[in-house]
Amino acid sequence: MNRDTIQHWLRGRRRDGEVFFAQAPREDPIVQSFRVVRDFQRFWQMLRGSAQSAPAPARSSEATPTRYEELANALELQDRPMPLTKFERAVPGEATLIANMARIAANLVIKNYCEMKASDASACAMRDQHAKAHGCVDAEFIVRDDLPAEFSTPLFRPGARYPTIVRFSNGQGQPQSDRKPDGRGMSIKLFDVAGESILRGLEPGRTRAGEHDFLLSSFPVFFCKNVVDYSELMEAVAAPSGTSREKFKRLLKWIAFAIRNRRQFATFIRTALVRIGNPLTATYHSMSPYLLGEQHVVRYVVGPVQRQDDVPSWWRLLFGSLSEKFLQEAMLRDLSPTPPGDDIVFDFSVHVRHSAKPEEVENALLQWTRPQDRTVSIGEIRIPRQNFLTPDRVFDGERMMFSPWNCLQQHRPLGSINRMRLAVYLASLQVRRKLNMVGP
Repeated sequence: MNRDTIQHWLRGRRRDGEVFFAQAPREDPIVQSFRVVRDFQRFWQMLRGSAQSAPAPARSSEATPTRYEELANALELQDRPMPLTKFERAVPGEATLIANMARIAANLVIKNYCEMKASDASACAMRDQHAKAHGCVDAEFIVRDDLPAEFSTPLFRPGARYPTIVRFSNGQGQPQSDRKPDGRGMSIKLFDVAGESILRGLEPGRTRAGEHDFLLSSFPVFFCKNVVDYSELMEAVAAPSGTSREKFKRLLKWIAFAIRNRRQFATFIRTALVRIGNPLTATYHSMSPYLLGEQHVVRYVVGPVQRQDDVPSWWRLLFGSLSEKFLQEAMLRDLSPTPPGDDIVFDFSVHVRHSAKPEEVENALLQWTRPQDRTVSIGEIRIPRQNFLTPDRVFDGERMMFSPWNCLQQHRPLGSINRMRLAVYLASLQVRRKLNMVGP
C-alpha cells in the first residue's frame, strides 16, 4: 500500500466553501438540557449498535480473513515491565492483564481493518483508538521565560522553543461521523528535544531521536480506576457478536461491568457525551498522572487562550446543520491562510497533586480537588495559519506514532493504566505497520 492510496482514503471527500455553526460556546441551561437529551439518545443508539453485528456478512466478525487471524496469532508481543517509582504500586495480576490488553488491542486493529477492507479496497489499518484525525498541524511549543525553578526540567527550560506537530482526533477505533458521541483527543509531538526518551531506549529501531509526546483527551479523568477495571471493560468491548448467542454474552458482560463499576460506567458515558464544536476551542487533559522532575506528580491540561463565541447556541441548535466532518471543517476555517490572521494559541499547564500517595496515583479515575492542589502554566502552543490537508501531512499524520512513554525520564507516566499503555501502543503500532507495509 503506497502513500497515495493511504492519503486518498484518509482524506475522503469534503465539500468546498466556508463552514458555519462549528463553534461550541458556553450554552444557557435550557439549550444545554436539549443537547444533553439528544446526546444521550445518540449515545444509547451507539451502545445498542455496538452490541449488534453488522447485517452484511462481509462486515461481521466471521468475515475476518484467515491470513489476518494467523497474523494476530503470530504476533510476538514482548513483555516490557517498567520499574516502579516511589509513587506507584503494582495491582494484583498486573503483568497478565497487561499482556492480555496488548493482545486485544492488536486484534482490534486487525478486526477493524478487515471490516473496513470488506467495503473499501483502499482502506488501511488504523489505530485501535483515536483512528479518525481531524487534522495534523504544525505548531511551536514555547516554555515560559519566568517558569518557577521547581518546575524546570531539561525539557521545560525557561524560554525553550520546540518545533511541534499536533494531531486532533476522535476517540473511536473506527472512523465515524463527528455528530456521534465520542471522546476527542489531542496528541502533541515535540522535536529537537535533548536526551533520550524512555520509548527510544526500549525500541531504538522504531522511535526517532529527539522526540517527546503528550497525549490528552477531552475529559479530565480516565474512565477506569486501574488496569483491572480497564481489562473488564475491554473484555466487553472486544467480545465477539457474530451470532445471537455471542451478542447475548456480550450484553451480559456490559451489564456486569456497569453493575460492578457504576462510577466507571458513568464516567465512560460522560466522556463520550462531552460536546466539542471545534477542536481548536476545546480543553484537553492527560487524565492519568505523570512525574515532573523527581518530587511532583502532575496531570497535563491544555486549553485555548481565547474562545470565539460568534454564533448563539440557540441558533446553532435550531438551524445549525453539522456535517459528518464538521470538526475538521471548523479547523479548516479557523486555520485558513487566507485572509491572514492570528495564531491559535493554547496554554500548556500542569495540575500539581499535593503530597501524592501511591493509592491516588494508581487511581486514574480520581478527581484532584484538594485545596493545596494547584495549576501552574508551563508555556504555550502556537498554531499558525496553514493548509494541513496536504498529501504528505495527511500520510505522515497517520503513520506517525504517539505514545505517553515517548518522553524523558523526568516526565515518565505513572500508574497501572499508563504501564498498560506502553504494551498496548506498541502492539497496535506493530500490527498497523505490518498490515500497511509502511515501516518496521
